[in-house]
Amino acid sequence: MADRGEQGAAGAVRLFHAPSLERLAAQRPDNARHLAFLPPPQTKEGNEHFTFGITEIDHCLGGGLAMQALHEIRCRHGRDIALACGFVLGLLSQLARGHDGRRIIWVVDPASAVDGGSLFPAGLAQYGLDPGCFTLVAPRDLKSALWAADEAAACRDVAAVILQIKGNPARFGLTETRRLAVRARENGVFAGILRSSGEEEATAALTRWLVEPQASSASDDHRNGIGCVRHILTLERNRNGQGGQWPVAWNMKDKVFEYVTPQPATNPVHRLPAPGNGPHRPPDMGTLLDFGRAS
Repeated sequence: MADRGEQGAAGAVRLFHAPSLERLAAQRPDNARHLAFLPPPQTKEGNEHFTFGITEIDHCLGGGLAMQALHEIRCRHGRDIALACGFVLGLLSQLARGHDGRRIIWVVDPASAVDGGSLFPAGLAQYGLDPGCFTLVAPRDLKSALWAADEAAACRDVAAVILQIKGNPARFGLTETRRLAVRARENGVFAGILRSSGEEEATAALTRWLVEPQASSASDDHRNGIGCVRHILTLERNRNGQGGQWPVAWNMKDKVFEYVTPQPATNPVHRLPAPGNGPHRPPDMGTLLDFGRAS
């Protein structure tokens, strides 16, 4: 994609910097050596989707998650970005089964890189993904990140484009997401927005998922070890009009999502008993007056 790309040992994630993106922008669209601006592939609308393998979620999505569309995955806190990233990698793992060898473009806004860090090849392998298929784009500002995501979504030989951002930046709104959604649909690309520390916002995404952590159980192989990574998935937005919430685990061994049956707490918190010779609740305080509003 650029002449300043860096690649380490075999199978490492490729990294490209913002100056290379700017030079590539000046040469667009004649620079066909880097990006393939070809006519969109002919696909049968409605047949391009992949399933979670969980009946409740697949039924809510109308058979599965659309591949040629824009989806948003968000987490409320920056500390949960690794969990949300893992959910995205799980989706890409399901997607890669039908798109072996096609490249995945991961664009990271500099503001998000502070909390989210970077992709780790060994971690990608745990999700059944080939690190050599990833291209990590590291622009120096949000404007370059949006441009990189748009151009990547216009490539025919790209399987997926992930745009990682932080919060709710003013430059990234309904217009920008609509353009990304159109390019993803026209070129048969799976596009995803990975938003950390962000609130609900109107976008052109087909679905929006809220990912929250859930405590893992003990490992089946090692009694004292940590089990599978667990998520609480909330489908906040769905063009089909249905939503829901499900506890889901990622099975590292079989590389699939699994539904987690809610279990009662094994170590309940013991609370102090209520006093036997006193009221069960504090007395009423009476009428309260806000002097600030009264004046």
